[in-house]
Amino acid sequence: MNILIVGNGFDLSHYLPTKYDHFMLVMKAIEKKDLDKPINDVLYSPFEHPIHLVTKYFQISKALDKKTYQMDFDELFSQFKQPKDIEFIGNTKKNYDVSNIHLTKIQVQEIQKQLQQNGWYSYFKHHVQEIKTWIDFEQKIEDVLVVVARCIVDLESMDHRDKIINYLNNRGQNSLKIKTKDLDTLNFFNFTIKNEGVMIPFNLNMDFCHGKNVKNGFSSADFMTFLYTELEKFIEIFNVYLEIIVGQLSQSKMIDIDAEWSYPDKIFSFNYTNTYQRLHDAVDVEYLHGSCGNDQNIVLGVSDLESESLKKIKAYGFTKYQQKLFKDTDFLFLDKYKAEIRKDKIEIEALKRQVMMPLGERYVRSLHEVLSEKERDQFLNLNFYIWGHSLDISDKDYIIDLFSLNDDMDRNVRVTVYYYDPNAKFSLLNNLLAILKKDKVEQWMKNKWLQFKKNPEIKFGEIISEKTA
Repeated sequence: MNILIVGNGFDLSHYLPTKYDHFMLVMKAIEKKDLDKPINDVLYSPFEHPIHLVTKYFQISKALDKKTYQMDFDELFSQFKQPKDIEFIGNTKKNYDVSNIHLTKIQVQEIQKQLQQNGWYSYFKHHVQEIKTWIDFEQKIEDVLVVVARCIVDLESMDHRDKIINYLNNRGQNSLKIKTKDLDTLNFFNFTIKNEGVMIPFNLNMDFCHGKNVKNGFSSADFMTFLYTELEKFIEIFNVYLEIIVGQLSQSKMIDIDAEWSYPDKIFSFNYTNTYQRLHDAVDVEYLHGSCGNDQNIVLGVSDLESESLKKIKAYGFTKYQQKLFKDTDFLFLDKYKAEIRKDKIEIEALKRQVMMPLGERYVRSLHEVLSEKERDQFLNLNFYIWGHSLDISDKDYIIDLFSLNDDMDRNVRVTVYYYDPNAKFSLLNNLLAILKKDKVEQWMKNKWLQFKKNPEIKFGEIISEKTA
């Protein structure tokens, strides 16, 4: 049985713009879209010479044209400035029909409003140079949670309004004081209210106080609920991007995958997109981290809560495992095969006990035959092909499960890890060593249960005509 495990690199191999950078650059382009400019050009451009009449005519025509306020593919991806990004999006445009991609004025306005109001987006945008991958993105979420936990511990120890004010404004010689960097981070989420022109510039946002009153103290539950709600709103913005931009890239050429497997029997996807089904063929897909769409259940969070202070404030809503359970994703992964192994072991142990009993020779011989057959039938015969997944520690539970299938015997489970280039192979191997440790990785590679191969070639063939569509 051939099982394909796909990560974001699978979509990128198809020239689908699903990198974190891609998403943020498109959001930047949407933010910069000035919907008032066409009207302002008409109202405020000079009209001092007859030749300006021609200019004014074109400005009015443009202001009245609905297309002026739309954003097409080229405008949406206009912030791609790096040579690699420009080349990538050029290949996207070459291999897909992008004519259906355009945001209406209403869609642009709605996304602009959502971006402007979302604290997580503001925070990620501020740290854009530090976040290059979705793994970095997860780390920045954790950084915020660590700051929140630290400040909650401080604030909950304060029993008077003046102590809170001193804490937020770095006042008092012997009192606790918030770190400036921590306050800057929290203020992306409206943590404080700034009072301009007064001696006490910062005070707690009353929305995060018990009874909406600073005198009653800080409510960590209210603030954590707000943070989680904001993250869900950010996820919805990302879902819109995947649905109305990436998902609308329609196939304009025949696309084939040149791999040793001609057709996967099953796909486990860490992506939110249905790329294989949409561009290749119908196949059974389990979306381990949820999927995009009208009923999206996208999982976007941290791997675990390492800090005791985070556990104390029950920040589990930001963990992938809580979101997978809450959003009912296809998170079971290899449970079916693990159950088969457990069942086989129980049956074999039972047969071994029966063989040792004082039974008739003929019956014992029959039991031996059944036992031998049962031991031979433990093979799972599974070929896993991992394409585009980083094998990072954030998904260590899945990786440990996969590489446990041959633990006590060779069940004919084989794993092929595809890599983009030698640097990627180096990182993939390092990540496996960090999770599985040296002995297990060596065992799998020496026995040729694990091998690394270059990414299969994706062939973009002839243009699809109406006859072949």
